Amino acid sequence: MSEDFDTLDRRPLYTRVADSILAMIADTGLRPGDNLPSEAALCERAGVSRVVVRGALAHLAGAGHIKLSNGRKAQVNAINPDILAGTFTYGLATAQFTVSKVLEVRQGIETTMAALAATNRTEAQVAKLQDLCARMQQAVGEPQLFAELDYLFHLCIAEATDNPLYVYIVKPLREVILQSITAGRLAQQTEREQNRIVSDHQIIVDAIAQGHAEAATRAMQNHFSAASQAVQRTDAEPSTGPNP
Repeated sequence: MSEDFDTLDRRPLYTRVADSILAMIADTGLRPGDNLPSEAALCERAGVSRVVVRGALAHLAGAGHIKLSNGRKAQVNAINPDILAGTFTYGLATAQFTVSKVLEVRQGIETTMAALAATNRTEAQVAKLQDLCARMQQAVGEPQLFAELDYLFHLCIAEATDNPLYVYIVKPLREVILQSITAGRLAQQTEREQNRIVSDHQIIVDAIAQGHAEAATRAMQNHFSAASQAVQRTDAEPSTGPNP
C-alpha cells in the first residue's frame, strides 16, 4: 500500500495543469505564434478554477513555453535559447560544475558535430571556417579576440551539421564555451602549445572540407583531449601563493 502512495503526484495543481496544457499544444499541433484557447476554455477543459489556470499559464510563461500579453490570448513561443544560456552561465558561476566538466560535455557533442559537418557542410561554410582559422592565427597574442573567434569556429561547425538543434545547444553555451576556451588556452601558454591549438583547428577544417567524417571526429577528439588534459593538469597543481 505504501508503494501506491509513493507514486502519487504531489506537485502543486497548477504545475499538473501546465503539463496538461503542454500536452494539448502537442496534441493539437499548435506552432509558435498560435493562440492557446481562452482561459475560460482551459478552465473547462482541465476542470479547475481560473486561478489555477492563470498559475499554470504563468508557470509556462516563466519557462519560456508561451507568451502572455494583457488583453490577448496566450501564444505558443518559439524556443528561447536565452533560458538555457542563463542556466549554464549560472551553473558555472556558482560552481555547480567545472570547466573540466564543460569540456567533457563539449567533447561528446562536438565530435558528433564534426562528423556531421564533414558530411553536410557547404562550400561557403568551409570558406568561413578557413577564414576563422586564419584570423585565429593572427589573434594568438590577443586572448579575448582569440576566444571569440574560437567560439565562432565551433558555432560554424554546428551550423554546418544541417541540424538546428546543435546550433540551439551551442548558442546558449556561448559564455560557458568562452570560459572553457580561455581556461584551456591559459593552461597551454607555451608557443608550441599555442601553435598546436591553431593547428588543431586547421586539421579539423581540412577533414570537414574533404568530407572525411571519421577524420573530423578524430581531429575534434584530439583537440578536446589536449585541452582537457591541460586544464586538469593546471587544476592539480598546488597553489604557491595568493592569486594575482
